[in-house]
Amino acid sequence: MSLRSKVPSAGALFVFEAAARKLNFSEASREFNVTQPAVSKTIRQLEDQLGVPLFNRTSGGVELTRHGQILADAVAGGFRQVEAALDEIERMRESPASVTVSVTSAFALHWFMPRLDCYRQALPDIPIRFQIIHGEPIGPLNGADLGVRHDEEKKQAFDRWFLQEEVVIPVASPGYVAAHGVLDGCNTLKGHTLGHLNEPLRLPWRKYLAEMGYAPPGDASEMLFSDYALLLQAVIKGQCIGLGWRYVIAHELEQKGLVRAASREYVTGLNYYIVTPSDRPLRPEVAAVRDWLLTEVGSDLQ
Repeated sequence: MSLRSKVPSAGALFVFEAAARKLNFSEASREFNVTQPAVSKTIRQLEDQLGVPLFNRTSGGVELTRHGQILADAVAGGFRQVEAALDEIERMRESPASVTVSVTSAFALHWFMPRLDCYRQALPDIPIRFQIIHGEPIGPLNGADLGVRHDEEKKQAFDRWFLQEEVVIPVASPGYVAAHGVLDGCNTLKGHTLGHLNEPLRLPWRKYLAEMGYAPPGDASEMLFSDYALLLQAVIKGQCIGLGWRYVIAHELEQKGLVRAASREYVTGLNYYIVTPSDRPLRPEVAAVRDWLLTEVGSDLQ
């Protein structure tokens, strides 16, 4: 069943979003320059169409029901995405040569930002914009011109260029290693602190340690993070050891902000790619950014 058949009109969703945001039908009516009864009628029609109440009417005003909160969260998120897309279209109109790159927060912060001056010297006439992924480098590009994805994403309609194989290396700050040592030769990890994400990684510490022949993590302390970029920042500050994805941490290793905390590299068998949408022509600006990325990431392996 299509969305059009489920709601009275697209306008009803706009009215509902305002009423849910303000929790006041009168204030919502002023936002649309209509009467309060008109807002009430629109909400009632939407409720009738859905077959559930969206608001509880009380003497003190209105509050969202459980169903209403579900719809409010979805509508607000959808409107934010539409607003972001319209903003991007406006920016592209004002600066047609700009290129939007979809990458993880960790890649943007720890790989791209240290090379931003290099990028500007190489491609001074192509403004770069970032679409940030919090988590794995997966999923559609959502309007971005190109992105970095691993090859579990072959189901997506991408054109792709090989970037780098996936290699994972435990890393720490020089100060941490000086104080606590590396993992090699440890019969126990007591005294070490391992950085974890709240959301499980495809390669968690337990798997890495077991398959690489190190002591199990049971005796180690833990630090939990909601984002991989934050985890790496804590590793750089000497607070813990982290599993480092080589395509992200190459610059920090080169600059000695990070050092290896174990000698054994885990080669997962996956590869990373520069990807572009296969359903649109490749603009010269996008091709130039792609080529720059391929060259720069390639230089990390030399």
